[in-house]
Amino acid sequence: MFIVHLPAGYLLGKAVSKAKLTYKKQLVIWTAIGSVLPDVDMFYFYLIDNQNTHHRYYLSHWPLTWIALLLFSLALLKWWPRISVIPFAIAIGGLLHMILDSVAAPVFWLAPFSETQIELVKIPAVYDNYIWSFILHWTFLVEILICCIAITVAFANRAKTHLRPTPGTP
Repeated sequence: MFIVHLPAGYLLGKAVSKAKLTYKKQLVIWTAIGSVLPDVDMFYFYLIDNQNTHHRYYLSHWPLTWIALLLFSLALLKWWPRISVIPFAIAIGGLLHMILDSVAAPVFWLAPFSETQIELVKIPAVYDNYIWSFILHWTFLVEILICCIAITVAFANRAKTHLRPTPGTP
C-alpha cells in the first residue's frame, strides 16, 4: 500500500486512545509514527544498498520485530506506564503497517524462520511503471476510503475541540 499507512495509523491511535484513559495524545502521535516507521528502510534501500536487496527482507519489515517490541512494551507497562506507551504505540503502528502491506504486497510473516510470503491480493504488473499498476488497481480505492475516513475523523475532532467552551466563560 502506498498512501494509507499514516492515515490508518492515525485512526488506530484514535481508536486505542478511546480505550486507554491516559496518554491519549501520545498514543495517537506515536501510533501514526509507528505506522510509517517500517518504510524508513527505503532510505537504506535507495541510498546505501543500491536496491540490491528488496526492502521487505530488512528487519524493519519483519512482523516479528514489531511483535517483540509490543511484548517488550507490555512488560514495561506495569513499572513505567508513561514510558511504555511510546514503544507500545510504535509497535501497534508497525504491526498495522505489516497488515496493510499484506493486502497487496508479500510480507514475510514468519521471518527470519521462513521465507514464506503472505499476500492477500496479487497485483499484476500491467503498466511499465509498477506504481501505476497499484494506483489503477481496485485496492487503491480502499486506501482512498481509509484516507477519507481519517480526514473526516480529524476534522470532526478538530471541530469538537473548537466548540468546547473555555473554562470561566459564561
